[in-house]
Amino acid sequence: MIMILSGTKDGRELVSHLLNQEYPLIVTTASVYGGTLIEKNDLCTIIPKKLKRGEMENLIIEKKVKVLIDATHPYAVEVSQNAMDACENTKITYLRYQREKVDLDSYEGLIQYASTYEEAVESLKRIDGNILLTTGSKTLDVFAKNLEKEKLFPRILPVSKVIQKCEILGIKPSNIIAMQGPFSIEMNMEMIKKYQINILVSKESGDVGGTIQKLEAARRMKLPVLLIERPKINYKNVFEDTKLLTQKVSELYG
Repeated sequence: MIMILSGTKDGRELVSHLLNQEYPLIVTTASVYGGTLIEKNDLCTIIPKKLKRGEMENLIIEKKVKVLIDATHPYAVEVSQNAMDACENTKITYLRYQREKVDLDSYEGLIQYASTYEEAVESLKRIDGNILLTTGSKTLDVFAKNLEKEKLFPRILPVSKVIQKCEILGIKPSNIIAMQGPFSIEMNMEMIKKYQINILVSKESGDVGGTIQKLEAARRMKLPVLLIERPKINYKNVFEDTKLLTQKVSELYG
């Protein structure tokens, strides 16, 4: 059995690729919604729940997992660390599958950087005008509790739990952009115009995560971007190419 921690588009594509080669999979996602996006297949068991380290270890032992592939978001640090620890404790192989970083050299002068969400908040306190938040709902409270809510325009998934979180944090319905991506350059530009945005906040999520489309839209609109850098974590066995990862899986799984 192969266990995949998914939750990203490239993770889902990897699941589909391995199912086509008839590998038996256990796929975990952080939410029920994420689980609905995984391909349905008799060879694939979906667990739509964020697992703690102990739960991962129990599942590895119970299902006789031989290989764990961590295809979570680059910012899901806690999950990745738990996965590496669980693999070490159960003596199985951990493989990290991640999207390549975007080449940002051509956007020099457009981007301001922050190493943490808290650092991003401090930078935003000095900004006048509206803020387009494209960093997801998980850390929305960091912004909403420390900045003027009237200025915040979060772009979130259109699911009730996330919208309710916005409401609890005091963000007005007129400021909530509840939409499912991907978003084109033109669509990003329209949002910037519609909500009279003065700065765009993003994570460096890679090309699959829509970073280039956001940056290009901002450049065309002459809009500054505040980019939250990827957390620094010492991953083991990193692959950025599906073909090379599949070859490794074949060697390990047999």
